[in-house]
Formats: sequence, structure tokens, C-alpha cells
Amino acid sequence: MPKFYWAEAVRTTVYIQNRIRDKVSTHELYFERKPNLAHLQVFGSIAYAHVPDEKRKKLDAKSKKCILVGYSKKQKGYKCFNPRSKQV
Repeated sequence: MPKFYWAEAVRTTVYIQNRIRDKVSTHELYFERKPNLAHLQVFGSIAYAHVPDEKRKKLDAKSKKCILVGYSKKQKGYKCFNPRSKQV
């Protein structure tokens, strides 16, 4: 993993720590309910990103192999790094 993705690693660590604490998490204090942790995945693991129908042809693959680098702040989903195109 390139060095410039350390910021993503730190952001992911903070995201997880805000949801997991010993007694009461920050998320639980703010929203007054326990957070759902079912969506958490291992940082740096292999992930497959969906390619929309508009961006592929009939026999193209429906997904691309990527590396999980974090969680999106704007919407529900993951941030994935594509080593071939070097894009997030």
C-alpha cells in the first residue's frame, strides 16, 4: 500500500473507535442507540467493486478486484483502491 494512504488508515481507525468503546461509544452517546457493526470489514482486504451497467459492455466483468481502504463519509459504502488504475 502506498504511503499516501496512511490518512485513510487513520480515518478508518477513528471511524471504528467511535463505534467501539469499552462501556459507551461516541456513536451511542450521540444517537442514543447501539451502532450496527455488521458492515465492518478488515482494512486492506480484497474487495470487489461493482461496475455500473453504463460503464461496461456485454461481455465485460461486472466487478473489479480492489483493496478496501476505508468507509465513505458521504454515503453508505466502502472506499476501495484499484491497484491497476491507482484510483480510489
